[in-house]
Amino acid sequence: MKYTIEGTVLEVGEAKTYGQTFTKREVVIKSGTEEYPKGIPFEFTKDGTSKLDGINVGDVVRIGFFVEGSKEWNGRYFPSLHGFEIVVVATSVAKTNTEAAKPVLSCTQATAIEEWTKKHGEDIPGFAAFCKQLKPGKPSKQYTISDWADVVNAIQAADAQAAQDAANDAANDPDDLPF
Repeated sequence: MKYTIEGTVLEVGEAKTYGQTFTKREVVIKSGTEEYPKGIPFEFTKDGTSKLDGINVGDVVRIGFFVEGSKEWNGRYFPSLHGFEIVVVATSVAKTNTEAAKPVLSCTQATAIEEWTKKHGEDIPGFAAFCKQLKPGKPSKQYTISDWADVVNAIQAADAQAAQDAANDAANDPDDLPF
């Protein structure tokens, strides 16, 4: 049976390899508004470990998971929460400069906005309109890392096209004097 849960990321672990082929990575979230939050660990395995790329402490995420049991060990059984999907619902407010240097494959809303402001300044309404045009009918709260990467790539492509158009206009302008 598949379940979903929404919560705030407390910790994102590094990928660990066991044996020669099995890789596992954990993300810990808190769900609810308890005064003393309790962490709930979810593990992503094999190719699923890359789904945690771009997930940051403080992000609000929705995780699709199922409950797995373990083989008996010393008379005890241990359950695990195995994640198969993770979607950023809201990004954390505080971002570090190192996150801006991450590759496009791990884009977040913050990196997309940063890319936009390089060229267009603080024109957030323009950014919102650009996103709606690029992803019509999809609310930004449902954007995945891949969607944000598409936004960054489209911003970069539009900027490159505008620069190329300006260069072509300058080269073909008959009124432009060579001095």
